[in-house]
Amino acid sequence: MSIINKLYKVLPIGIVCRLIFCLPIQAQSIDSVMVNGLVKWSNDSIIHFPDKVIIKSKYDPALIKFVKVDSTGNYKLLLPVGDYVVTPYSKYHWRRDWDQGFIRIDETSSKALFNLDSTVRQNHHTLVLDTLILHSTMPKEGVIFNLDSTGISMLDEFILQNLDHYQVPGASLAIIKNGQVVYSKAYGVVNPITKEGVSESTIFEFGSITKPVFSFVVLRLVEKGVIDLDKPLYQYLPFPDVEHDSRYKLITARHVLSHQTGFPNWAERNEKGEFDLLFTPGTQFGYSGEGFEYLKRVLVHLANKDIETILEEELIRPLGLSNFYFKTNEYVRKNIADGFYRGAPSRSGFKEPNMAASLMTNPLDFAKFAIAIRNKVGLSPKTYDEIFRKHIVINESLSRGMGFELRKDNIGESYGHTGITRDFVSFFRYYPESDVGFVFTANNITGGWLSLVTLKEFLITGKK
Repeated sequence: MSIINKLYKVLPIGIVCRLIFCLPIQAQSIDSVMVNGLVKWSNDSIIHFPDKVIIKSKYDPALIKFVKVDSTGNYKLLLPVGDYVVTPYSKYHWRRDWDQGFIRIDETSSKALFNLDSTVRQNHHTLVLDTLILHSTMPKEGVIFNLDSTGISMLDEFILQNLDHYQVPGASLAIIKNGQVVYSKAYGVVNPITKEGVSESTIFEFGSITKPVFSFVVLRLVEKGVIDLDKPLYQYLPFPDVEHDSRYKLITARHVLSHQTGFPNWAERNEKGEFDLLFTPGTQFGYSGEGFEYLKRVLVHLANKDIETILEEELIRPLGLSNFYFKTNEYVRKNIADGFYRGAPSRSGFKEPNMAASLMTNPLDFAKFAIAIRNKVGLSPKTYDEIFRKHIVINESLSRGMGFELRKDNIGESYGHTGITRDFVSFFRYYPESDVGFVFTANNITGGWLSLVTLKEFLITGKK
């Protein structure tokens, strides 16, 4: 029997009608609420947003969500009723430009609390991100030009302040003047948990600094007649992944070394294992590791030797670089710094040599290579002229040579390269006119802001 029929039996009909038709409707209780969040910076000049936020329940430690933030700073998800706190996913935000670097987010103030009530279908809240600024004193002139005890003390203090601010566990530095290493120093720890200190022999991943090193090897083989800089590579060894685009037949070793292949940096293949060129080879600049790996395969084919043998014969033995490693071995495992990724130590390494990214060494040993280039060792003067010729101009202060990045600033022209892996950042720069340079590496990519911008300013260019 229905509830209404039961009511008719025990209550007068007038009261039943009032219960059915006249009582106010109660709000329906709901178990989940749609959350609409917005990320904003307290500093309006910052234009990009972190890619994720973390939302945690205040009372249920198992309830935690990692939520993607779109390009406008908005995020959305469905959550059970309750109390929550939202925070940025990382303490650091990369501004998508190495000249602007990383921003450190103030974790204390950058959070939002919100309550999801069972009677409300949607929640709207805003997470405002505050920043922490490191106020370092920048010298008017780079300290490298007067590297006395006072300058060294200032330099060490500056680096340690920056490592602490950007939470970089460890780093290593070598400074070169007049063709010699005049100062080297290891900072911090290889692992923030074990607290083992970094030494000057500690190995770091050097990432894309592999490219100018491999370029030296390629040019050695050019001089020996193994490969022609301007002969299309497909004539040596076809590349099936791009054969569907006939423009790939234009690609030469020169295009690879100056980043004009038209390849993406690292290609995403389709279901057929193919990828498309981004532009006609030789017509513009397009940074590509993919091209360097193709050129590696061409050299292996032409020399009929594996790449490790080629590296040994054309690089390691001629220049005395016994601590250059291109794949992880037992020595590397014992001596490499741990990376520091997303707030935790990690290890990746390289199972096979990658000529765009896998160099592992330390600044002191890399300085041997930098000094060899400075002294124009191992290649003819004509080839060195080709290395430092501007093969493609990107803007008024940046060009590309053969494997090297060419820059111009207030001190003069320089050459070098950066290297970034998931866990590491490295940087070297040399100024031929002033005859000074440096090599720096760190085991957290947030050290990139230190190495690529502020350290160069502190050491060489001075306050601009």
